[in-house]
Amino acid sequence: MNPGLWVLVALGAVALAGWAYGTREERVAGRAGPAAVRAAAVFLILGALALPALRDSGVGVPERVVLLDVSRSMTLPVRAGDAGGSTRLDSALALLPELAPDRVYLFGDRPVPARLDSLDTLGAGHDASRLEPALQAARLGGADSVWVLTDGELADRDAAHETAQGLGLGVRELRVAAVEPRVALAALRAPERTRAGDTVRATLEFHAGGGSGGGSGGGSGGGSELPDSVSFQLEREGTIVTTMRAPRPAPGRTGRAQIAFVPRDEGARPAWRRYEAVLTDPPDPFGVSDRAGAWIEVSEASAGAVLVSLTPDWEARFLVPALDRLVLGGARGYLRLADDRFLEMGAGPRIVEASRVREAVRGARLLAVQAAPEDLPPWLAGALRAHARTLFFAGGPGDVPGVGARVTGPLPGEWYPAGPVPASPSAALLAEADLDLLPPVRELYAVEPAGRWSVINASRNRRGEGRPLLTAGEDGTRRWALSAASDWWRWSLRGDEPRRVYEGVFSGIVGWLVEDATPRLASLARMPAPGEPPVWRIRPGSSDLTIRLLDETGAEVWNESVADPPAEVVGPALPLGRYEALVTATGPEGSVELRRPVDVEPDPREFLPGPPSEPLAIEAQPSPRPPAEVRSPRPVWPFFLAVLLLCGEWVWRHRIGLR
Repeated sequence: MNPGLWVLVALGAVALAGWAYGTREERVAGRAGPAAVRAAAVFLILGALALPALRDSGVGVPERVVLLDVSRSMTLPVRAGDAGGSTRLDSALALLPELAPDRVYLFGDRPVPARLDSLDTLGAGHDASRLEPALQAARLGGADSVWVLTDGELADRDAAHETAQGLGLGVRELRVAAVEPRVALAALRAPERTRAGDTVRATLEFHAGGGSGGGSGGGSGGGSELPDSVSFQLEREGTIVTTMRAPRPAPGRTGRAQIAFVPRDEGARPAWRRYEAVLTDPPDPFGVSDRAGAWIEVSEASAGAVLVSLTPDWEARFLVPALDRLVLGGARGYLRLADDRFLEMGAGPRIVEASRVREAVRGARLLAVQAAPEDLPPWLAGALRAHARTLFFAGGPGDVPGVGARVTGPLPGEWYPAGPVPASPSAALLAEADLDLLPPVRELYAVEPAGRWSVINASRNRRGEGRPLLTAGEDGTRRWALSAASDWWRWSLRGDEPRRVYEGVFSGIVGWLVEDATPRLASLARMPAPGEPPVWRIRPGSSDLTIRLLDETGAEVWNESVADPPAEVVGPALPLGRYEALVTATGPEGSVELRRPVDVEPDPREFLPGPPSEPLAIEAQPSPRPPAEVRSPRPVWPFFLAVLLLCGEWVWRHRIGLR
């Protein structure tokens, strides 16, 4: 405000106070004092609107802002082969005095304001290099341009470039690392469960990167050109399982290689094994992204279907391949021999003991049994009662365990499949089948009591009332199917229409049996990242759940017990390391236990090479806001002083007799 305007404001305040006390108040002695106080108060109120700001608004400052990358890749050496030299973070900190910043933001997973006097003890531990949030924070802080100290491996380079231009923010990127052409492993994806002897197909993801861009010492980085193909080897506990080569992807792209291997026999009980893919050619120059691993539970027990035949015939020859196609996890068949030994079916048949069959039965998703009910050993009868999904082929009369039914007979005469097809999960697959082309079953048993729903019926000599060949039912979480006939295999052997009926019958009923099979006791939603809590999915119907986590020394780090567990149990956030989880509970089949490793590993993407890129160089643009909207904050002290003066005037007026 110029001096002339100040004089006008002062004269106006005096004139207003004099006019009020000279014409609107009673004429008493001492009026000049309160009139002067009012004039001062009016002057402060009018003049405060034009007083300069007590401090700068902050728009356009600080003049120099530095964004410092503190992701984990900044702990690598500046150049490959300089393992004992300075790190990229050391080089960045050495450049700070030359830039003389007024403010510093650290960035990685998120932006963090930092004090200049605390940077000497700084560490780089963030799992990502995201620049965009740091640019937004700097702009909100009043910066119009920033310097970026980084190794160039930004996870959001394109998004950061677009954001900087939209904000009108100037950006200068200074790289403190030489760009090395290299290949890095990202992840090994494999099924969590398999069985010995099965072929496992895993997928290995890897990245290629490196390109132009200057480092702190100038130039575009060293390193020779990458070969056209990349070599890997798969290891298990230091032993090479298989080797392979795959084409190298273009710089900045992701490649995938399929790895097939067969886990060896781990014995009767499941065992968790860690398989690691190792990059062998070209080697990683920094040695940080040349391994990727996955845990696989290897067991002799089938995770799919298991057929146990105590009366071996041709049925298993046709049924096991059908189950192998229909049930996730495949199928395995065991045919009883003499002396409580079994022949395990497969490409390489072998004789196994009953203990191995019992273990397979416990791990099966679907249990199929071919036997006379009265010939069942106690362990197999107990498995039929406890298992949630069963398919029983009656080979003689007797009470069928777990079904609540009895088969009697066999019935006299020849029994031929007959229509109409009853409503069942197989009905849609049999709707257009010509049942007249099917041969009769060899034997048919009567099922008592009746009333369960039927999949397909048969009539004696193609006349009269039909009787069920295959019945099914459910009881709570249990589902079962009971075959009252024998020699289904003869339908498949004939081919064409009879084979289509065979496939339709068992495709429908097996699909229904396993569509909602009981899941595992507890499973991890995903392997947790550092500082992230593990989430356990609990099997419905479980009770008295206990989860314990042990570290590598065997010390307990967490223990949770829940009598009636929810669908998910969330554990504590875990630091980096390897843990073992011990889960116990009571399920429908009794007491169950699960042991599994839990690895908490850093995000591997931070060390993956990015596509070729040039350092960011963006000119600052004028602020998109019009100048009229940029207002400095005004002081408030004149208004407080004016209030005090008006209060004093009121007291003074009453002292001299004015109202």
